[in-house]
Amino acid sequence: MRSILPTRRKAVTHTAISGFTLIEVMIALFILVIIGFATSKAVIDAAKLKETLKDDTEFSSEFRTSITLIERDLNQVFNPRWFLGPEAVEIDLSDTRPPVPPAKLNGAEVNNSLRGEASRKSDYWSKVFDTSGIRSSRFKGDDHSMSFVTASHVRIYREKKESIYAKVRYEIEKQRDNPNLTKQQNEQNAGLYSLIKTENTRAFDLDEPKESPHIQYFTVLNQIKSLKFRYYKLGEKNPVTSWDSDTDEFKGKFPEMVEMELMLQALNGKTMDATVLFRLEAPNEVLPTTY
Repeated sequence: MRSILPTRRKAVTHTAISGFTLIEVMIALFILVIIGFATSKAVIDAAKLKETLKDDTEFSSEFRTSITLIERDLNQVFNPRWFLGPEAVEIDLSDTRPPVPPAKLNGAEVNNSLRGEASRKSDYWSKVFDTSGIRSSRFKGDDHSMSFVTASHVRIYREKKESIYAKVRYEIEKQRDNPNLTKQQNEQNAGLYSLIKTENTRAFDLDEPKESPHIQYFTVLNQIKSLKFRYYKLGEKNPVTSWDSDTDEFKGKFPEMVEMELMLQALNGKTMDATVLFRLEAPNEVLPTTY
């Protein structure tokens, strides 16, 4: 008898093939775009910040260097009269007679005094003070300039025939166009000023030639929006706006301190206000200990 049994069939397993839907792909792309945008913005902002910090650092560094230069010159203001001592007596140059012996002037100097040479003045020197022939150096200053004799000159070449003394003048003038800047940046700086230093190493000459191999010009500071000098008299709290050590008010005197109040404007438009006090190291009518 034949039995009919059900035939076993092998089960066929079908693996389902799954994938991302279009919406999921679009969402992923959208997230990637946001991440990429945020990353690129962060990189750009970091680059801008780096450039801003670089400009601010250079701006501050230039300012500090300029202040150091001015401070060095003022600290070493020089006046030969300090070497005379308290017994020195001022001579009367209106008297045309030769100085009474014992005179320290030689014949040529006596003749010069008779011709009025000893009474000559300049922006840096007063008339001859006593029979030694020594002149007092002159400190002149106003709102926007100051001039004096300093012992801060540095010889670059050892064999060069120069002394450590120089006639120095600081003054502001309209800032010139910078060829390294764009036309727009130069137009932006049109109303700004520069602080210029003039240095003449022929310190003891009375004449002031406009051009000379001994005269050099330095741009000490740019981007100045406003600048004012003020001068403090010994023992007084309030400064004055002008000083001349050859006038009756300040006869033979130098400021105890010089104040510089200024406002600077950076290329990025930022402004910086500063007030700097420079104390003259050499006291009035006393020989400085540094000489």
